[in-house]
Amino acid sequence: MSQWQFSRQAEVTAANQLVNRNYDAPIVPLETILQPDEPWDRNLEFRPVAISGRYIPSSSLLVRNRPYDGQPGFLQLVAFRTDSGSAIWIERGWYPTGSNQDVPDYVAQLDAREHSLVIRLRHSEAPDTRQAPTGQLQNIDLVKASSTLGSPTYRQAYGRLVDETPAQQRGVDLGKPQLSEGNHLSYAMQWILFALMAIGAVFWNISQDRRRAAGLPPRKLKALNRDKDAEIEDEILQ
Repeated sequence: MSQWQFSRQAEVTAANQLVNRNYDAPIVPLETILQPDEPWDRNLEFRPVAISGRYIPSSSLLVRNRPYDGQPGFLQLVAFRTDSGSAIWIERGWYPTGSNQDVPDYVAQLDAREHSLVIRLRHSEAPDTRQAPTGQLQNIDLVKASSTLGSPTYRQAYGRLVDETPAQQRGVDLGKPQLSEGNHLSYAMQWILFALMAIGAVFWNISQDRRRAAGLPPRKLKALNRDKDAEIEDEILQ
């Protein structure tokens, strides 16, 4: 169990290093590092890229169950057709849950003008078999979201909006992830201590059994805070 916690610590550390390395990396054109038909490379996570093209306002979805800063809400996901003809989904920020609890009270409407975007690449999430209301997704399953977009479409990655020209209203920017290594190291040390205590208990019981077999009274563990009189009383009783 301690080895598993050490491996989890190594995974979290590597993920944090990847975010720090990519978050402020130089901006490059999307097509130079990823094509629609290429498999996802995890080293591209949060890598900033540039694209130009037009939003497809009719292909706009809300991703459910996305809490932020302790509040329930949604993410807005909108398809974007690049000048090269490929489509990619753009996450345009977070919206709080509205008064009727099923949709936000307000979601920005987009135009179909030419826009230049800077986005950070994110990996598509695993499929979710749960059903969602029309116009919504249970998670960012790009294969399901892209069923009406045709090809070529990026189904392995989407873009988190960083900047766009000309600018439009958008949801709350989620910003850089808060990086933490968690408690895996302390949990690993606890499992090691538990193992040592278990081994110590085995040898203690073996020692006690040998004393009983030799006709000797078993040893007693003396508490550190017992006074001298209590210790003398125990010796007299023995």
